[in-house]
Amino acid sequence: MLSKITRKIQEKLGLTKSEAGIILFLSFGLIVGGTAKIFHLDKSTERYNFTESDSFFSSASSKIDSVIAAEEDTLKKAAKSGSKVKASVTFPIDLNKASIDELVALPGVGRATAQKIIDYRTVNGKFNSIDELMKVKGIGNKKFEKMKPFVKVG
Repeated sequence: MLSKITRKIQEKLGLTKSEAGIILFLSFGLIVGGTAKIFHLDKSTERYNFTESDSFFSSASSKIDSVIAAEEDTLKKAAKSGSKVKASVTFPIDLNKASIDELVALPGVGRATAQKIIDYRTVNGKFNSIDELMKVKGIGNKKFEKMKPFVKVG
């Protein structure tokens, strides 16, 4: 029967026997695939419900948007008032490499204390441990405890 169909395709389209066989094979595959698609033979596969993950990403996105808006608002207010905003730094800060702007970002540290830390480093050499901060004038136990999680010695 297939040879009859192949011969008819060959005659009608003017193809070789192998070309007609390929067309017959592809046609058969198309018919079977289309039938399977129509009758949804793949009903065993469950459909994934994306609503839970969608809601998670929506809420996370709105939180991020609100943080960004708050930062932009802070920068605008600072620009209007003429005050300086602390530089963005990555913690922990290396006491032996930190600039004055990076040190000012530490809790409880102003420009004067930051300068004292740099002066201490210049006079005494590199910090060997973060506990040496206690030797800097103006840094007591309370201030040191606030700074401790944000500094390192590299």
